[in-house]
Amino acid sequence: MSALTACALSPRASAAGHASSSSPPPRRDYAALFERGRNGGAPPLFLAPMEGLGDRRLRRALAFSTGGFDEACREFTRVPGVLSQGANPEKLLRGIALTGYDADELTDWERFAWHHDDVRGDAPPPTSRAPNLLAAQLMGSNEDLLERCARFLAHQGGAPRVDLNCGCPANVVTGKGAGSSLLRDPRDVEAMTRAVARGVAGTGCAVTVKLRSGFDDRGLLRENLLAAQAGGASFVTLHPRTRAQGYSGHAAWEDIGFAVDLLSVPVVGNGDVTSAALASKMLRDTGCAGVMIGRGAVQDPLVFRRCRAALSDENFRRGTSGDASVGYAWEMTAEEEADEIRGFLRRFADEVFGEAERQEAEGKRRRRRGRSPAEDSERFKVGKLKQVCKYLFAGNDALLPHVAGVLGTEVDLDAGIDAAKLLRDVEELVAERWRGEPREVLVDAFSLRTAYQGSADASKDAVRT
Repeated sequence: MSALTACALSPRASAAGHASSSSPPPRRDYAALFERGRNGGAPPLFLAPMEGLGDRRLRRALAFSTGGFDEACREFTRVPGVLSQGANPEKLLRGIALTGYDADELTDWERFAWHHDDVRGDAPPPTSRAPNLLAAQLMGSNEDLLERCARFLAHQGGAPRVDLNCGCPANVVTGKGAGSSLLRDPRDVEAMTRAVARGVAGTGCAVTVKLRSGFDDRGLLRENLLAAQAGGASFVTLHPRTRAQGYSGHAAWEDIGFAVDLLSVPVVGNGDVTSAALASKMLRDTGCAGVMIGRGAVQDPLVFRRCRAALSDENFRRGTSGDASVGYAWEMTAEEEADEIRGFLRRFADEVFGEAERQEAEGKRRRRRGRSPAEDSERFKVGKLKQVCKYLFAGNDALLPHVAGVLGTEVDLDAGIDAAKLLRDVEELVAERWRGEPREVLVDAFSLRTAYQGSADASKDAVRT
């Protein structure tokens, strides 16, 4: 019985089953989340794992400010294909699996003690708006090593679920047979999923798979989806782009609908959701059981709360809601939204500034020749703020003209240009110019281009800042 099937049992039946078998209860009741969506509430909303962007700093900033998502997943942990000769396997794999992973990352603000008083001031520690355990994600192509890393995450890390990454398009990953390269052979997808399932067996930890529509094309989509299900996935998340597409073009949502019709396990849709209207459209057009949002949550940190308001969740809306495509109850003014966005920025800065201080104190920050430790630290902090602001400003007509100035900021300690000043400047811009829900825009993660949705010619409508 999968973890999802187990958590579909009634409490009494579940308790009886556990009394008569050694299977523990699921650590997270995913079946209840999907049931919520079927019963008129908001379906489960997931914050996507995003390598290089959706790290601990961003997850915690969102969770402890705007919030609204049901669960976040750590960006992938890369499991090697082979171990170095002479290495201690258990010690090495334990380190690989558990370093940087903390299931309680989003439940306790003070769990990570380094915070920057200049950002937080005298404000009390915030309460998480996503007080749930953090999911883990593994990426690899060696069955034995995947199984052992999954075992560490489930047995020692307390992970509520372990997700298998079958979607990463990076050449450095696919060249070693991992990530989206697994999609070239459905037998590999099933084998790696089974390996993760063996690793978490007996813990109540769910197994899931996140995959793309294919490697070079969509020719094996059906086979790969069935392979993930056969391998033991409790649910699958589909990002309907191929590896060849990378993050370009538009997500083919019809592939999500195909997966829903094909599989008996729930399907979570992912790709190009940047607003409540688009979340509603994805759910309506594809029949998917949940929505995962990645870059859209950085562009609009309130997107999950907007989705909940649009999708009838009583815990987050203020009044009757309707279909997001025709408008919905949202009583927050643009000024109130701006305050929320500024709060997100301060939480993010708190995480980033505190981490920079910790690394400097522990001597872990690598210094470049000719730079002082203070300058190196400020460059790190400014770089992280720029990364978020690129997304945050993209869909707001009043903020977009200022993105070039923000991204062009260079640290000059003698002139008083540092991360704290950039934060103040950005907060001031948001306070003055935030105009409510951003336009629907996709941001190119690897350049300064923003490609607008709905365009007949995306390249013509691209904006270079």
